[in-house]
Amino acid sequence: MRRRWLAGLLPLILIVAIGAALRFYRIGALPPGLYRDEGYYGLDALRVLKGDFSIYFAANNGREGLFMYVLAAGIALFGRTPEALRAASACVGTLTIVAIYFAARNMFSPRIGALSAAILAITFWHLTISRVAFRAITLPLVLCAMMAFIFAGLRTNALRLRILYATLAGATFGLTFYTYTSAQLVLPLVALYGLSLWVGLRRELFTHHDEAARHRRRASAIAFVAAGLVVVAPLLFWLTRHTDLYFGRASQVSIFNPDINGGDLVGMLIANIGKAAGMFTFQGDRIWRHNLSLRPVFDGWLAPAFVLGLAVCGWRWLRSWQSRFGAEILGVETNVAPQFVLLWLVVMLIPTILAEDAPHFLRAIGALPAACIIAAVGMEAVLAWLSRRGVLAGLTAFLRRSISPPAFVAALLLALSAIGTVNDYFNDYVHRDLTRYWLEDHNVQLARLINAYATGNSLALPPTNIWLEDRLANDNPSLEFLAGGRWRTVLGTGSGEWLAERNPQLPVLLIVDPNHDWSHLRTTLPAPATLSAIEGPLAQGDRDPSPRRAFIGVHAALTPTGQVEGSRALARFEEGITLESATIRGGVQPANSYTVTLTWSAANPIGEDYAIFVHWLRDGRPQPLAQADSSPAQGYLPMPVWRISDRIVDEHVLVVPGGVQPGDVVSIGVYHRADNRRLDVLDVQGKPTADSVIIPVPR
Repeated sequence: MRRRWLAGLLPLILIVAIGAALRFYRIGALPPGLYRDEGYYGLDALRVLKGDFSIYFAANNGREGLFMYVLAAGIALFGRTPEALRAASACVGTLTIVAIYFAARNMFSPRIGALSAAILAITFWHLTISRVAFRAITLPLVLCAMMAFIFAGLRTNALRLRILYATLAGATFGLTFYTYTSAQLVLPLVALYGLSLWVGLRRELFTHHDEAARHRRRASAIAFVAAGLVVVAPLLFWLTRHTDLYFGRASQVSIFNPDINGGDLVGMLIANIGKAAGMFTFQGDRIWRHNLSLRPVFDGWLAPAFVLGLAVCGWRWLRSWQSRFGAEILGVETNVAPQFVLLWLVVMLIPTILAEDAPHFLRAIGALPAACIIAAVGMEAVLAWLSRRGVLAGLTAFLRRSISPPAFVAALLLALSAIGTVNDYFNDYVHRDLTRYWLEDHNVQLARLINAYATGNSLALPPTNIWLEDRLANDNPSLEFLAGGRWRTVLGTGSGEWLAERNPQLPVLLIVDPNHDWSHLRTTLPAPATLSAIEGPLAQGDRDPSPRRAFIGVHAALTPTGQVEGSRALARFEEGITLESATIRGGVQPANSYTVTLTWSAANPIGEDYAIFVHWLRDGRPQPLAQADSSPAQGYLPMPVWRISDRIVDEHVLVVPGGVQPGDVVSIGVYHRADNRRLDVLDVQGKPTADSVIIPVPR
């Protein structure tokens, strides 16, 4: 018996292993970024670690507390990193695979339990939400646990077991209200289920007069309600004083808000119902944080399986009402599964139907387990039909009874669907620019830059004063979570009051938003210094028409005392411009790319924004094989802003066809933008000698 029980769990173990692998693979890097909501969750979890054991967290329109405690455990293990937050979410997502197995098993059968778990494990929607740190991921887990306990209780006549399962079901019912805003619909869901069950049982009890069944039902109901009230009581007490906060977010996005419905509430409601109904097979969520934009929940063979499952559950519901009289009490209670899973699906779609941006995969997350169970019902019905008609009999000899033909076909179809999900997610979704933009990957890159320079990791990169412009620092929870306290915020329109607070012995990294004027901040950098620019990635907000440069940094490394400007000049140009050094190094990506690093200085102020050219020449031909022309330091440190005491580090990347060849040289020069006239290179007497500097390329 024990061996048979373990063998029955082997499919679940395999499914959970696959689901966990999909959810944990490179969890800290894919998808890129850390959205602001995730950052807020992380900050709340940090407060939990400091002893702030709140029931409800008020920041960012308010958030239920359960997920914050899960995240606190992740941060305690992995620190203030994206991995800490998203690994916690992946854990919850993996546990949900186990929970839906037992929910569907108790509602229908072990086969449908295994199919439901497999479908959830490979469904793109759940995989995506399991790999970002949104609190919505906790709702399917607790919902499935509640359903598993409810239907486990309905499947037994033992009073003690019924009370135990009812108590656990009530506790998980209460726990749902600590998960996500959509959990507010769990109350009407359970109420409707209880009402339908009560009506059916009342008819049967009038026929059979079964006092024992009455007693079991009454005791179970009391245990369920009592456990639920105990668990939800702290939130109810809190709610008496913070009603506006708890319901505020829902009112902001509700279609009943005239600013959202545009005066056409009925039209928007009808449209949202159609969008919610079509999200499973036609067109899903458009928001890149939740989905590969517009991808439906189910594709391939899972879409018709879901539609068939809807039909099968509807047909069984109809038959259950027609045959209700004369059924056994236990049969009446357990046969409610088909109608209840349909009720589950419809009720938990209401949050997205009644809000903007329908279909919205976070607001509809409570419907996801029901959808997977319905698809499993449809798939199981097809396999059963094929088996009854002998269609799969030919597989028996081929498989040599090592696996049943229906199980083999199911595994094959699930594998095909899993391949599609893996391809869509890991080869497409995570590499899309819009995925990176909408998950605000630029904040992760900015945090890494700040952490690297603030700490220092070598003599070449000592600890540094970080000056961060207020446009980048303010209202940036992800950056605060990842690198909080490592910078000094400077005002984009400020006067430089922070200068007195910096350590004058350390270099400075000034980080600004280049889409606004930051020239006055540049003048506050210490001198004499070697200045270099660090260009951040592109970013694009939800409503931005096009990408923009997220940030740039200017690093000011203090010039050693006694080092004389221009003492190691490689070449001197007109206007007092000196090329002090030039190095060429090969890059890894892209192939055959080379970085030419130039160091410039000025003997006097330069009034014109001259351009610098770097030409890669071969075989004495005047036509360059590759070239790069720009203002110094990618245009962020143009010559008119150079200070006499500074050195300017200027990098140019060239992609050279075929790579370095013997005799290759690099020509470096300066020219007027207006007429392309080159500045002369001067000798020690100040006489012109050439219009560029030729540097041999090392091999």
